[in-house]
Amino acid sequence: MLPDFPRKRLHLFVLLWLGVALIVGMQWAMSEYQRIQEEFDRSARLAHGVIARKLDQNESVLAAVDALLLSRQKFDMPVLKSFSHQLLAHYSQLYTFEFFQNVTRDNRSAFLEEMQQRFGKTFFIRDFDISGRRSWLPAPVRDQHLVVTMIEPDIPAASSVYGFDVLHEPRFAADMQRAIRTGRKVASAPFDLYEGGRVYLLMQPVFLGRAAGAGAAGRGTLIGVVALVVYCEKLLTIAPNEGVPNDLDLTIQTVGNGGAAIYSAIGKHQSSWLPALSRLEVSLPLVSESQPFSLRVGKDVFLADFKLIGLLLREGLILSLVISLWLIYSQRLAMRKAQSQADEALFLQSERAAVALNAVHDGVIILDTQQQIEMANPMALSLLGVSREEVVGQPFQNAFRLIGELSSELAEDPISECYREARTVVLPERMQLATARGHVRLVEGAIAPLFSRSGSLTGVVCALRDMGPVRQRAAEALEASELRVKEHLEKLSHVARLHTMGEMASGIAHEVNQPLTAISNYCQASLQLLEFGEESRPQIESALRLAVAQADRAGEIIKRLRALVSKRAMEIRLIDLNQVVGNCMFLAEYDLKERSIEMVQLLSVYPMAVMADSIQMEQVVLNLLSNAMDALRDEPVMKRHIIIHTRREGKKAILEVRDTGRGISPESLEVLFHPFFSTKQNGMGLGLSICQTIVEQYGGLISAENIPASGACFRIELPLSQTVTAPDAAPSAAA
Repeated sequence: MLPDFPRKRLHLFVLLWLGVALIVGMQWAMSEYQRIQEEFDRSARLAHGVIARKLDQNESVLAAVDALLLSRQKFDMPVLKSFSHQLLAHYSQLYTFEFFQNVTRDNRSAFLEEMQQRFGKTFFIRDFDISGRRSWLPAPVRDQHLVVTMIEPDIPAASSVYGFDVLHEPRFAADMQRAIRTGRKVASAPFDLYEGGRVYLLMQPVFLGRAAGAGAAGRGTLIGVVALVVYCEKLLTIAPNEGVPNDLDLTIQTVGNGGAAIYSAIGKHQSSWLPALSRLEVSLPLVSESQPFSLRVGKDVFLADFKLIGLLLREGLILSLVISLWLIYSQRLAMRKAQSQADEALFLQSERAAVALNAVHDGVIILDTQQQIEMANPMALSLLGVSREEVVGQPFQNAFRLIGELSSELAEDPISECYREARTVVLPERMQLATARGHVRLVEGAIAPLFSRSGSLTGVVCALRDMGPVRQRAAEALEASELRVKEHLEKLSHVARLHTMGEMASGIAHEVNQPLTAISNYCQASLQLLEFGEESRPQIESALRLAVAQADRAGEIIKRLRALVSKRAMEIRLIDLNQVVGNCMFLAEYDLKERSIEMVQLLSVYPMAVMADSIQMEQVVLNLLSNAMDALRDEPVMKRHIIIHTRREGKKAILEVRDTGRGISPESLEVLFHPFFSTKQNGMGLGLSICQTIVEQYGGLISAENIPASGACFRIELPLSQTVTAPDAAPSAAA
């Protein structure tokens, strides 16, 4: 127990912790905020690059149209429409491609005749009464019109726009005239579409008879204006693969005049009941002569954006250091008092240990670092049948050996394992103690390491208990054997449950999802009923009770699934397939005798060493044995035979299970290892599928075939371990 703390000075350590914790917290907060700012700046520049690229794409599209029209002697509307249709498919931010044809007093009549042939007699050049009744009005005869004659794609909702004189529309007039005057690309002020959405026009005048690279003086005859309708929402939409976070607020705004906002896209902010701590904003210019915009990027900083784990680790470390200092201080005060008691306690402990070792009925043997016997109590000397002088100072191998009776692997000596692992090794069941004089006793106990104060291994302690006289040993051996069989069966059953859950994962997910969906529906219904006031209280209570019942059901499902999967972890280690077969024969012996089946074992005389989990491999062999016994159910007693054959082929370990039944039908062979396929009346069809999964996860292969004039043969191939070698063509021994 810890000594009494000097409580009078405890407040000093508390104040020390609070001061250091405050300083560290402030330093952490500043570094985290700087990190958030750096991530925001990086994300803002990525978003700026994406938007700038889209603006460049808009100008490139108009440049391509200009180059197309320059290459032709006269204006060709179908060619322009086809070319624009191809371009629009590649740029999501472009809503439509429009052409405003130049109409003067001289060609107005011819233009109207041509358009009425194209659109019908109802076509007329029109203005939009934006300040009055907001309807279409016939446009008066003017010196010049720019009339909408092409919209690609042809949107039904925008059909009324055909014939619109955009040159005299107040919203576009100034920008349109500037584009015609300069011959350059010009962006209009943003406006709302009739069918919904915020857009702006990027306009390019078209002149025929103009040489490439000619200036404003030699630009030729004005045919019209090509305009791109740029969708602001799509312009600010950034694809997930661009690497830009979706929590940024993006606003595109004009340059000058206070930077009026054109369109804003609000990011997906994380839901939090706490207000934002601060807001980060940056404005980045979009370098475009025809689209003089700037991009404003913003982000709200919430507490969740700070990585609190760093603060918790720092504060926890500081708290640990302060507590450590407090404990060290307290221990130093208590050392003076404890020092006088230490010598007496050590003497009493040594005396009690010596008396206890001599009085206990367990044999205790202490080995040094050279694996030589250093001490043995009277009970240990009795078990070994020797005197103290005969064993002290001798290697323990000269006095006794520990041998496992039933092992599922190439077992290592427990004492050597304790030396190697430097940990306590509990003796497995039915461990035998063989003495140098030939006596064999059934013992239990453990081998524990001894450490020095520096932590180095100084020896081991062997605690051994004699299991009793012959009758008691026989009864206990029978009980241990039954318990071992039960444990094996429980482990095999648990592995099957785990694999069955893997095959039926979608059904389990559906079963859990049903009550969750019902809870959501009942809660939504309750919220709607709340609008009706007190009169809907009984219905609300009923819906909430049903939601609670569904929650209980979901909890019961989770509880059942947790109980189903909780057991042991898979242990892959070096095992012998011959030992696996032997263990399975031990487990299946009763069923074989009950069904009058003769068992023939043709086992390799060499170890069949593979890396696998012994429990899972026993499950595979037992499953094949069970199927073979089922196949012999209707056969005469004299024809009921099962043959298990193990051998080596090159670097593979082969295990075959054959029966003398009627074989497998050809159509069943093709789907034999498919999940949920079974030839049994009440079978689930998971046994062979699980066997295949187990064998393949160890790099093996399982297959089935029919033997002529006999029954079926299941063959398992596993890679041999490189740690054990033997001749490739190993003979077999019948067991």
